[in-house]
Order: sequence, then C-alpha cells, then structure tokens
Amino acid sequence: MYKNIIDNYKGQVLELNDYMADNPEIGGEEFKSSKKIVEVLKNNGFDVEYPFSGLDTSFKASINKGKSNKAAILVEYDALRGLGHACGHCASGSISILAALVLNEIRDSIDAQIDIIGTPDEEMRGAKAFMANNGVFDGYDFAIMMHMNNKSYVYSPTLALDCYEFEFNGHLAHAAAAPWNGRNALNAIRLLFDATDMMRQHVRDDVRIHGIIKDGGKASNIVPEHSAAEFCVRSKSRDYLNNICEWVKDCAKAAALATRTEVDIKEIGEKYNELSRKITGDKVLEELFSDLGIETIDKSNTIGGSSDIGNVDYVCPAFHPYISIGEDFGTHTVEFANAMKNEKTYEAILKGGEIIARFVTRMYEEPELLKKIKEEHKKNRQKGSI
Repeated sequence: MYKNIIDNYKGQVLELNDYMADNPEIGGEEFKSSKKIVEVLKNNGFDVEYPFSGLDTSFKASINKGKSNKAAILVEYDALRGLGHACGHCASGSISILAALVLNEIRDSIDAQIDIIGTPDEEMRGAKAFMANNGVFDGYDFAIMMHMNNKSYVYSPTLALDCYEFEFNGHLAHAAAAPWNGRNALNAIRLLFDATDMMRQHVRDDVRIHGIIKDGGKASNIVPEHSAAEFCVRSKSRDYLNNICEWVKDCAKAAALATRTEVDIKEIGEKYNELSRKITGDKVLEELFSDLGIETIDKSNTIGGSSDIGNVDYVCPAFHPYISIGEDFGTHTVEFANAMKNEKTYEAILKGGEIIARFVTRMYEEPELLKKIKEEHKKNRQKGSI
C-alpha cells in the first residue's frame, strides 16, 4: 500500500528536495523554501496556515482536522551559513512532506488529527523552542521528524544548549606612549577563555564549552577598548546546564573585575533542551527501519550535538531518528551538502517518508503502544533527565 502511494508522489517530493538544495536559505530567511513546501501541500488539497505562529517562514497544515487524538510531523528546511544544506534539511524536510502526503491518502483509516508544522531556523535561533514556549505543541500525543546522517539510528542523546555573547568595554590608550591610561578589553576575553578552560577539570564529562573571539581590537599599538566573544555551553541535563552557565557567566564577571573593564552578557537565540529516550517508540522505529532493509546502529550512549527538538520533547514525546544518505560524509561538511541530490539520498527520502507514515499509523492502530510511550516520557521528565 505505502509503496504505491509513495510512487505517486515521488516526483513531487524529490523535486522539492532538489529545489531547496539549489536554493539554500539560512534560518529565518527560508522564504523560497517555505513557499515551495506550501505550494506542494496546497496543490495536493491541504489547507495551509502560512505564515504561522508569528514566524514569517513557518506554516501549519492538518489532516483529519477536529479529531481528539493529535500527532505532529515537523518539517525543517533551513540551511547553514556558507555551507548550504550540509545538515541535510532539504532532504529531511522532504521526508516529512512525503509522510504527510501518504497519510493524507489514507486519512480515513487514522483516528487522529495529524498536523504538519514548519519549524524554521533550527541551526541558529531555534523556532521549535519559541513555538514550544508559546504553546504550539500543547495537547499532542507525540511529534516526529527525521534527520539525515551518514549512519542510521533511531535515537541519539541531544545536549541541552545555551549560547552567549560576552562584550567587554575598557579604555583606549596608546599601547607604547601611555598604556597605563588603558583598560584592556582583549585581556578580559583572554581571562574568560582561561577561566572556562580551568572549569573543565571540575564539570561532568558530557559538558561542552566552546567559543570564538569576534572582536579582539583594531590595531596592535592601541590598547583594545572593546572585545567580544561568542560561547556555546552544552550538557545532557538542562538542570545541570543551568548551573554550568551561571559558572561561565561568573568567569566573565571575574575577568571584567580583574581587568577593570565592564562586561555585557547577552543570550543568543533560544535555550535548547535535551531529548529524552522513549524505548518503546524506539523499538517500533527499529522494526520499521529493518522492514525496509535499513541497518541501524546504537547511538544511545554517545554524546552528540544539540537541537531544538528537545524543547518539543519537554511538552510531548518527540522522536528524532536519523537515516543514512548512504555515504560516509559527516554532516556540516561541503561533501554532505553536495550529496543531497544523489540517488542514495533520494532512496533515503523515500524510505524515510514511509517510516514516518507507518509510525504514525501504528501509534493509532495500537493505542497501548502510544500509552506506554506517554508513560515513559512522563517518567523521564519527572526525573528531569534523559
């Protein structure tokens, strides 16, 4: 059944993928991509709210609108600065749209409303986090999307993430003639890096602290009066991350005190939360991958990156499996971006769409599975851990 439906939509979906791959747009600027996705949905009979949730490049479409059970299929489509679709969002977004088209064909057999929600700007500011904070995901039984990778796996822990910009302001002076009149803002940045490096001995293994200097002065013979750095801080646990971030900010304040400069601390983007594991749902996904001849590996004990999907998971059970593009390229590389229009990626898109469609269908065919998933999710969140 699924294969015949997928064959009917194959051309449209792969064309959508290619269009987004050829027209990469960074977070918040996905105007062409979101318009193209909405056109595909409208051309296939969907009523679409666009823009949605106060975001210019977000949208929402529904299948079986009005039913009490509700599931969400999330759609990503933003690209990376300077690297195009090196994270594969053109393909993962196409997977979600294919799943929506398939489910719309068999909607009479599904006792649930299925919403297709465009979630832009994952790479930078985290639209899912903004949406979760504003109640968009309240009342859903679960949410699901699929990400591209060089390997296939149904779950990988994502790290909670906070990003900050630190700006130090001192006093300009001639570095040779009158350095005593200056207050060196670059020295403050150096102390911040040294202090956070010293933290590493005393934090858990899953903590990641990494930053760049954005401004370190204008000339070597002038005491820098201004400096700026950007830091990302991550941990498996949101509660633990909150503590670590306060420590990092204390390091910045101490650096300012030591150099007699002033520091301004700004948070960048939304806070990303960690993704919990729902073993019952993962087993279903493993079965579906296996049914389609896709070998999966176990990544449940690894430390990966961060995604705003964790913020959805704080509201309802969220699933974020990964599917291989059949090449050994790492994400966030030029090679990965260049592979978005090859036959192996096309195969991953078609199989990924079928997996999501079959997962959604099965949740409502076997309500005991969904009940167990919700119980696992609630227990995880009560513990405040993954």
